[in-house]
Amino acid sequence: MEVKVAFNKRTEVLSIDDEETVEGLLKVMDLFPDSHIVIRGKSPIPLTERIREGDELRIVKVASGG
Repeated sequence: MEVKVAFNKRTEVLSIDDEETVEGLLKVMDLFPDSHIVIRGKSPIPLTERIREGDELRIVKVASGG
């Protein structure tokens, strides 16, 4: 299936497995799940959420520290 993903000021269409999860998408993109949030619409979605055909997702890199 194909999904549109926006990350680092770029948007691209990716072909992924039909049963792919958010965590799997991040792995395909070589991104660490602990360092990124995936957003569908205006809501963050959990790592275990399955991606749906035609999704338009935005990936945001998060930083933490003290």
